[in-house]
Amino acid sequence: QMKRIAVLPSFERDIKKFTFQEKEKLKKALLAFNRFLETGEPTHGFRFKKIDRDKFEFRIDLSLRVITKCEGDVYYLVCAGDHDTVRRYLRGH
Repeated sequence: QMKRIAVLPSFERDIKKFTFQEKEKLKKALLAFNRFLETGEPTHGFRFKKIDRDKFEFRIDLSLRVITKCEGDVYYLVCAGDHDTVRRYLRGH
């Protein structure tokens, strides 16, 4: 079954605060994530890490990351930001 990516409002809210450069890096990270889901092969520099039962993270750059929650064949993009943003999200979920 092909995995899909779905964007949640919480993620869209987070990336509104990103600078232009951060958004460009995010695009690259999302392309790498998409390729990873299609092929099962991480591209160079793409690290996909399990956080808990259904949550995973991957990096945008050294300080920014994306949290995704897997339900069935869908990966929901739930949160994006720095260490504090991610920690805040994980504390509440």
